[in-house]
Amino acid sequence: MFDLMRYGISSSDIVAESFDGDIVVLDLASGKYFGFSDSGCAAWEALAAGVAVRELRSATSTLGGAAFDSFLSQLLEHELLTPRDDEAGGELTHELRDRIINAKEAPEIFMFDDLADLFKADPIHDVEEQTGWPIKKSR
Repeated sequence: MFDLMRYGISSSDIVAESFDGDIVVLDLASGKYFGFSDSGCAAWEALAAGVAVRELRSATSTLGGAAFDSFLSQLLEHELLTPRDDEAGGELTHELRDRIINAKEAPEIFMFDDLADLFKADPIHDVEEQTGWPIKKSR
């Protein structure tokens, strides 16, 4: 179902950062943040760069089964990725291919919302001008 598709980051509200090979993705609109297993980190990088799913599947059996389909479905469900309309996209680098091949875990996504209120807070714009912080603006 996904094989012919290319994906990209769904909006400017989705930001990702790599920390020593681990990826953290933050949805600024919802305040949720996401982490991935080792193969999930490499798959995220490839998918966000527009690598075709077919190319990922052909690289290794790690991304060929139901676990990868579930992983990709969750990325779409959480609106982290969206299908791309254009045919052009990224190529799977040797470094990413090696990381996928050497992964010890199936691709998984982990969602956290424990800091959502802090991520969504806008203390500069969410206060009454006359009283300031910590009095929130009434809506």
